[in-house]
Amino acid sequence: MTLGELVDRYRLELQDETVSVRKSWEEMFRYTFRHYSQDTELNRFDLGMFADRLLSSDMNPQIVEGYMKRWRDLLAWAKSV
Repeated sequence: MTLGELVDRYRLELQDETVSVRKSWEEMFRYTFRHYSQDTELNRFDLGMFADRLLSSDMNPQIVEGYMKRWRDLLAWAKSV
């Protein structure tokens, strides 16, 4: 599975969420796709490197940690479906 496929599947899960929750996820997806292609295989998606890239772009460390937690949870969800 690729990052793009995972995001597309998860967007279906977000349909019943509030607009603000969906916007927050979409923002995270946009940041991700600035650093990784949608065609990136999940086993090549390096969260540590991604976190380093976000931190080096002066993103708030608390936001970066929140994104990393979301991605860890999302990757675990992908293994269960």
